[in-house]
Amino acid sequence: MKKLIVFLVSVFFSVAAFAQLKVISPIEGTFANRQMLVLETDGSGDCYYSLNGADPEAFGFAYDGPVLIDLDGPVEIRIAKTGKHKEEITVKYTVIPDSALTASYSSFISSFYDSGILNYTSGSILSIPESLMYSFGLPPDSFLTGRDLSISQSSVLTRYIPCTLLDDASGKKWRFIIKTFPQTAGVYSRRDVPFVITDWDTITFTNENYIYKIDSEYWELPKKSIKLDRSVSHMIRWQNLEYKEGNPIDFFVLPPKPELEQSTGDDGSLIFNLNGDASYSMSVLSTGGTSGSSSQYQELFQQLGVDTFYGDSVSGTLQIGFYTNSVYQGKIEVPFAINKRPPSTPLISSSSAAFYSREPVAITIKGESMSDLYYAVSEPYTITSASETYSADSAAFASIRADDFKKADSSSLSMVLTPEGNGAVYFKIAAYSKNEKNIGAVATYSVIIDQYNYYYNSFADSSIADGTALRPYATFDQCIEAVNKGRYACLRVKGSLVVPTGVHYILSNCLFVNESDASLEFEQGASLVVKNSNLTLENFTVCAAGDGKAVYKIDGIVPYFKLEDSVLDIKNSQIAAAFDSNGLFAEAIRSSVNVNGTIASVSATVYASFISGVRTNLNIQNSSINTTAATSVIVSLNQGDVYMGNNSFKISGEKGRVAEFFGVTATLEKNSYKASLKNSSNAAPVYADKASSLTQKDDSRF
Repeated sequence: MKKLIVFLVSVFFSVAAFAQLKVISPIEGTFANRQMLVLETDGSGDCYYSLNGADPEAFGFAYDGPVLIDLDGPVEIRIAKTGKHKEEITVKYTVIPDSALTASYSSFISSFYDSGILNYTSGSILSIPESLMYSFGLPPDSFLTGRDLSISQSSVLTRYIPCTLLDDASGKKWRFIIKTFPQTAGVYSRRDVPFVITDWDTITFTNENYIYKIDSEYWELPKKSIKLDRSVSHMIRWQNLEYKEGNPIDFFVLPPKPELEQSTGDDGSLIFNLNGDASYSMSVLSTGGTSGSSSQYQELFQQLGVDTFYGDSVSGTLQIGFYTNSVYQGKIEVPFAINKRPPSTPLISSSSAAFYSREPVAITIKGESMSDLYYAVSEPYTITSASETYSADSAAFASIRADDFKKADSSSLSMVLTPEGNGAVYFKIAAYSKNEKNIGAVATYSVIIDQYNYYYNSFADSSIADGTALRPYATFDQCIEAVNKGRYACLRVKGSLVVPTGVHYILSNCLFVNESDASLEFEQGASLVVKNSNLTLENFTVCAAGDGKAVYKIDGIVPYFKLEDSVLDIKNSQIAAAFDSNGLFAEAIRSSVNVNGTIASVSATVYASFISGVRTNLNIQNSSINTTAATSVIVSLNQGDVYMGNNSFKISGEKGRVAEFFGVTATLEKNSYKASLKNSSNAAPVYADKASSLTQKDDSRF
């Protein structure tokens, strides 16, 4: 059996005692090409493999080097290693063939598609198309965008490098093997001398037909090896024992032992040079020999290099032989490690299952262990258009940056994204890992946290509703529950929102917005009680549900709105409040009511009023308000401040007034008053008791 990794440079990878068999290829997954079987072992024992689930040793094939597994569909390989420490590994994967004939990168796929292997020579360019992502080595993958890759031309490594390609658009993967070769650029000159040098300082004379002389010592025929001080130079002479006239004396100068210097190139490669006598050169010993004449060697170099592709890492031991004037001097084992593999992309997980979240979002970022994790969080971006539906790729977020990276205390990090204030808020998070000088790909995550905007559509499916624009609420009960969850809410309404009979509470500040044909419809006996909150209606129709008739008797007066220490703002709306016997649109206690640009009518048989209040501030402007009942009153207020300007008021029935003030400070200007009454033709439109302060300017009377 041949050892899998046969380095021309005699590279040995350190293998733990418990991991004597390593499967480089294939790996689990689904691939678009047939896979190579490539194993890495410690050299002891034989390896066998089977493709049908049979016992590899008994019924399989002997593994003697990389081989293409010529199978499609689901594949199961059983691999067994014999020897003192037996091991067995099973790998399952799937092949769905796709040669990418119509893709822009088809020519690159074809370079390895049939054979499963691609040969590469150091110093040349390996061009991986930019439309593909690539990752070297075993999982976890660390995908990088395709680019031109190269290994330093000085590199002497021969390796099998697994490479996975990913088409991110289709999700298809190809996996193949890159076999690297060094450039042949050395010399093969060797000199034959009658001695062998072992471990630098031991010299053994091998030809008994010669006598020898070292430096100034006497001529002799040494029977044993001699130790030399290699920190200084030596002169070795030899001459044939048989005297002949003109018998020549040969010599060899043995310079001091050189030092091996290691440097790092600009491309990250390791360069080994000799610092010593210029006659020295280096060779890389093969795995077959150990020293001297028994060593197998390759060409001689003045410089040796070790390198790998960007995106890969390699480590091992380089066994270098030294020669002076082409005579072997000794060897040295040099450990090396080059890491050009960026860490895998961090994994960002979120407590939110969708792009929109109703709650603060818990984030966990996990980077590759033994790497530094860097993260950045954008400034919160408040979304002004709540009626538009966004996605993570929306152009509105293209300018939002998350690039102020900070180093995390460990390779994992947790945080909670919590918006401040009202409205929907967009967050973007970016993270990458770094090891040594290698920076991995940046992972990004974005989310909209909207604890403010809720959506209602009368035609939506209530069974799947969550209040988002994609799945709006479809019942009033769903809306009111969501509104009361937080301190602020904006309810965006499409169609009719019917308030069912009964008392319902609004306990948070809430804005009702008309998204399309919105109406707030009250069944008879339905009432919204606003406590310690602000309620705003914009461009709404507020009316009675159905025909406005009670389906059963309602005792007492039940207002559409009852305010307790709250604020009601009505803007540019239309109100048609219809009651059975007694009707009141709004009752206010220690509150504030603001009406602007609104047309309102309140009707009942016995008593009708637009607003009645105690200790309340009232502001009505640019509006038209009518009440119709036997007794009609638009405003009745006990204590508070009032301003009514540029309004049109009309009361109809048997008797009534536009306003009744008790202990109130009121300013009324530019209002018109109309009445259609049977019993109060000469009554004043506004009544104010002695405790009130009333100022009227340019008002027109009945």
